[in-house]
Amino acid sequence: MLLTFSDSTPLANYKILSNSITPRPIAWVNTISRAGVINIAPFSFFSPLCATPVIFGINIMNKSNGEPKDTLVNAKLTKVATISTVQPQFLECMQQTSTELPYNIGEADKYNIPLETLSPDFPPMVHGTLVAFFCEFRDILHFSETQATLILEAKEVFIDDSIYTESLNFTIQNIGRVGKGFV
Repeated sequence: MLLTFSDSTPLANYKILSNSITPRPIAWVNTISRAGVINIAPFSFFSPLCATPVIFGINIMNKSNGEPKDTLVNAKLTKVATISTVQPQFLECMQQTSTELPYNIGEADKYNIPLETLSPDFPPMVHGTLVAFFCEFRDILHFSETQATLILEAKEVFIDDSIYTESLNFTIQNIGRVGKGFV
């Protein structure tokens, strides 16, 4: 089921967010470079900020060499990103995508991660993802020199038919960060 947030109600938006964003979840944020390289990066500093409009904040630390991460660069350049929830079957892939790669190498190609395009105006999501938010760039907030907060506005959400209910009362098991481990 692909829903458009502009056609949704504040209560529906709230239900979608409250049922898909669990405490300290890990979000996969997919972006595309101008050269067409697809970047897939996991972020545990991720949170919904508002239900109407649907706004997310993603805290992004710089790379180990001090440069901005590819996710931040790509979102700023292309003005779009896809945020996906990460389920337990993706734990190994998620950990692989946390590795720093050169800008011209995409994680999907490097680690053979299948992708799926549902909304042609946004980066593809990882195939098999249960919930994905298709977002437009809003802003970048800088609170320090070593990190930035990317602000994205979701325009559409995909909810897999296996969990979708008309009432939007669904349950999914997301990978979340708890201390140094995952649940």
